Amino acid sequence: MTRFLSGLSLLLFYCSAYAQTAAANDPEPASPTVVIGFVVLFVVCCVGFIWMIYSAERKKKQGNTKTPDASGKTS
Repeated sequence: MTRFLSGLSLLLFYCSAYAQTAAANDPEPASPTVVIGFVVLFVVCCVGFIWMIYSAERKKKQGNTKTPDASGKTS
């Protein structure tokens, strides 16, 4: 583990010599279309995840009959 960490630190040290400075490239401003698209996709993914969790909890509470019991057989 010590050999790995020393090798990693040495690699990062040598890679930093080739890194660009922060002032070398100014970031381009984000397009409003890209930002809106990202926000829409993010919200849809969050809502889908919440719906998936909600529906799984609702099925648990209703007593799903297709879940296997301790013996491995479905009831």
